[in-house]
Amino acid sequence: MADAVLPAIADVQGTGSNLKGENVPVHVTSIRMNKDNYLSWSAALEIEITSRGRLQYITGEKPSPAKNDPQWATWTLEDSQVKVSSVSADIQPLILRKSTAYEMWTILARMYGRKKRVLHTYQIKRSIYALRQGESSVAAFYAALKTKWEELDYHTNDEWKNASDQALYWEKEWTDRTFIFLGGLCDEFESVRSQLLNCDEIPGIEEVYARVEAEEQRHQIMHIDTSHGSSPTAFVQVSVLLRDAAIAINWDTLWIFVGTFTLRSVLFVVVLPPLGGLLLCLSPSA
Repeated sequence: MADAVLPAIADVQGTGSNLKGENVPVHVTSIRMNKDNYLSWSAALEIEITSRGRLQYITGEKPSPAKNDPQWATWTLEDSQVKVSSVSADIQPLILRKSTAYEMWTILARMYGRKKRVLHTYQIKRSIYALRQGESSVAAFYAALKTKWEELDYHTNDEWKNASDQALYWEKEWTDRTFIFLGGLCDEFESVRSQLLNCDEIPGIEEVYARVEAEEQRHQIMHIDTSHGSSPTAFVQVSVLLRDAAIAINWDTLWIFVGTFTLRSVLFVVVLPPLGGLLLCLSPSA
């Protein structure tokens, strides 16, 4: 394509001369291009043009053959199927007398694509930096960010001359996006956020998302426990103190302690969180 995303048309005819109904218009969208909606209009319709195998006509990669060439009639028909037709009245004079689809699309891209692309890129980036999780789930927050990132990538799809430079750029870009994701999370994820940021090398965005979502699920489980009358620190503990030994079992943290004592009394304690707590103490005389 030219310097910007090329516009598409509202009415695209058939996919080729060998298909039935090729001259029947396909109404992809009812939107007409104007001076303000070039990017959204072209983005929506370029997909249809590509699916019908006509992209090379609008990028100039399939130029017109000579008029005495046997393929000229077929090329002319297929080129006409992707010419711009759905534009506002004030734009029509700019493209009306252009002989090929490529000429039409190129002039519109140069006049409206580049200027609008800069403004739209700024608007997308600004909305990304302002996005916060708020009351949304981790999945919903991440999906909102990912949608914005995909939109940004579409409008800033630059061509790279060096593949290694491109790889380094995207590595840094995704690291920055990981920081944006972590920075937009609620304060309840401060623990896992600190753990990730204190790593020598921060994991990829997918792993970071998975760990944060796992933390969210843990919070939800703990909230359910609390709503049933127990607290995060509640546990079941059984302690038996004998004359020569002591055994303590904490069922919440799963540790066992065995020690020796020289007590002559017996103490038996049971704490049951679902019942709000129960304490039973037996202290017989020696």
